[in-house]
Amino acid sequence: MASFRALAFQGLKLVDRAAASMPSCGPFRPLRGTFSAVQCLREGRLRGHILHEDQSRGPCPPASITERSRLKQNDHQPWPVFWTVAENARLTGGIRLWRDACDRYCTEANYYLQGRRRLSEDKLLAHMLPQKSRHLTGAWTSIASNWGDGRNYFHWITDNLTRLFVRESLPESARVLLPISTSPYIRETLEILGIAELCESPRETNLCVERFYFCSPVAMSGVWNPLGFDWLRKSFSPCFGAVGSGPAVFLTRRGSNRIPAFLETIEALFRKAGFKILDCGKLTVREQISAVSAAPAIAGIHGAAMTNILWASPTTPVLEVFEPSYLNACYEQIAFQGGLRYAATCEIGSALEASVGRWLRNYV
Repeated sequence: MASFRALAFQGLKLVDRAAASMPSCGPFRPLRGTFSAVQCLREGRLRGHILHEDQSRGPCPPASITERSRLKQNDHQPWPVFWTVAENARLTGGIRLWRDACDRYCTEANYYLQGRRRLSEDKLLAHMLPQKSRHLTGAWTSIASNWGDGRNYFHWITDNLTRLFVRESLPESARVLLPISTSPYIRETLEILGIAELCESPRETNLCVERFYFCSPVAMSGVWNPLGFDWLRKSFSPCFGAVGSGPAVFLTRRGSNRIPAFLETIEALFRKAGFKILDCGKLTVREQISAVSAAPAIAGIHGAAMTNILWASPTTPVLEVFEPSYLNACYEQIAFQGGLRYAATCEIGSALEASVGRWLRNYV
């Protein structure tokens, strides 16, 4: 199945490149390269403002998950944080890809990636054969983009919502375009932020916006991002519980793609140690924030549920459990930013049980 998907993906990319060399005809309007919004802003071809040029590099201690994963998640800087405004802007596809009059797409809207991550989420045909456009009057921005299609809790919180930090600097109030996804947590987070009524998720994949404010992603996905993390903690602080007032928690999200075979064994160890097992997929956002912010210790399986360590108070001990075949430091970087006492284990079998036992004795 994986090889078939890879072949299909490569085939679609070839079709995409071939279409870009063909002349436009009627509704046929393929993408024709890229443009950089921040470069246009610097050259005076777009109006806007650069809020931050560089967030500097985050920590990468020896033997950390950041070092071992080799994904350089403490870096990806400089990364300008900015906004620009364009008249009668066109947004196409499921991730509202901003394209100019020459049918080039904005690299920053795609997280500076020249190749799209999954053509399925970007709706290839919506770019080649755009449907009749829907016109939106007034001022709008979008928080949909590559990595931010609304179907993943981690990416929604850290990639989509943090763009609202940039929105706060706009010279006028702009309504917000969302991804097409209708996951329940999307509406709830927007209600917590008090902007749900200013947001819309059109089903159309070809939009013409009278006045479009492009609010840049605050950082590459899953990396060191103090601006975004600080904004999230401040914005959701009304949902925090009293520090240390709740039980220690073990975070899981059953039904996700990365649930390991040893999950029940690990849950039993933490349950025996007095941890409350939280299946975050069955909880509201408010319930997740309240439970984790009040917990004196946190553990969990690597996955979207670990996003909630954003709400933990400084010095809280945190253990992340990995399968040995997959290491990703996105949550370790959150822990570094929040001053948490982070540890990780990627053992299997009896070695994993022994590792968890040592952590419980030493940190809790």
